[in-house]
Amino acid sequence: LAPLGEDTAEQKFIPEIINQRDFIKEVGTDEVIYLSNIHILYVSYNAENFGHFLSDELFPAYSMLEAFDELDYNVQMIRHELKEPLQWSCDYQLKNWGPVQGKKCMFRYKQLSHLFTANEVITVKNYTRDMGGRNHHPICFRKVAAGMGMLADHCEDGIGHGRKSNTRHDCNQGRQATLYNFRRYVMHNIGIRDVLPKKNRVIIWDRDVKDYKAERKIFGLSKLKKRIEESLNIEVMLFVTWHGKPIKYQIKEMSRSTIFITGPGSGSFISWFLPRGSTQIRLYPEWFKMEWFLFNYMPHMHVEHINCKGGHFDEDVVFELVKMGMHRYDHTLESH
Repeated sequence: LAPLGEDTAEQKFIPEIINQRDFIKEVGTDEVIYLSNIHILYVSYNAENFGHFLSDELFPAYSMLEAFDELDYNVQMIRHELKEPLQWSCDYQLKNWGPVQGKKCMFRYKQLSHLFTANEVITVKNYTRDMGGRNHHPICFRKVAAGMGMLADHCEDGIGHGRKSNTRHDCNQGRQATLYNFRRYVMHNIGIRDVLPKKNRVIIWDRDVKDYKAERKIFGLSKLKKRIEESLNIEVMLFVTWHGKPIKYQIKEMSRSTIFITGPGSGSFISWFLPRGSTQIRLYPEWFKMEWFLFNYMPHMHVEHINCKGGHFDEDVVFELVKMGMHRYDHTLESH
């Protein structure tokens, strides 16, 4: 049920098959409530930020239903709470870091769940209580899907989002169609048409210098923005933070842009919604290429990975990559 691929984080789902006599012995002869829509039983890894929620909750849930040809916007996700929470999970953060983290997680659920399902995510305890009603009727699911943990963006390879280099990093090879179809499914669910932009446009994510993950800050992006605008005569949008902007707005603006320049981390995951033929230029201020194992396999974009120790990059190199990305996208338009 749980992601990460680490032995210490595995949570197994082992249902027990019983006969009718034992079933009656367990629950009695009360009326059984049958639930017809498909349900997903899972353990949450980290719903606190956008990147984790998209790749560790919604994407694996989508992958599992797609694999069984059971995609249904009326799916009900049921979150199993562990007695000992997974490290870094929302339950862990709430227990160890205080109620502020709990509010962050609840905000993500309210903000993002509708990308995949029409229903709010609910815990097993609350769901069985609410659905069983006052008389605590037994509940039977017509369809239950479980085991999505291995389908997160890092599968079961335990690479720590790119931090570990002594293990294989190709777990998303062969999943290209699923990665792209998830993008289209989300856009369809929130009413965004998947149309190729008619001209090039650049988006830059310039992490706030006061961000709590200061080690991921990239310097000089405002200067790069001005150079691109003046030299290449194209529109450039720069965001210091995505916070406060509705998710539909974020996805729409990304789908209408052709080049995305970004550092690593949660804010870079919005690039999933770049259009076909686009370019993502990822700048890495630390020693490892965080999340490259996911974005390197996106079939609809070309991805450049640039080391920039301490957050400082060669402006000429990135500028040339922007020009190349513009050229590639022009050919994409011609072929369509």
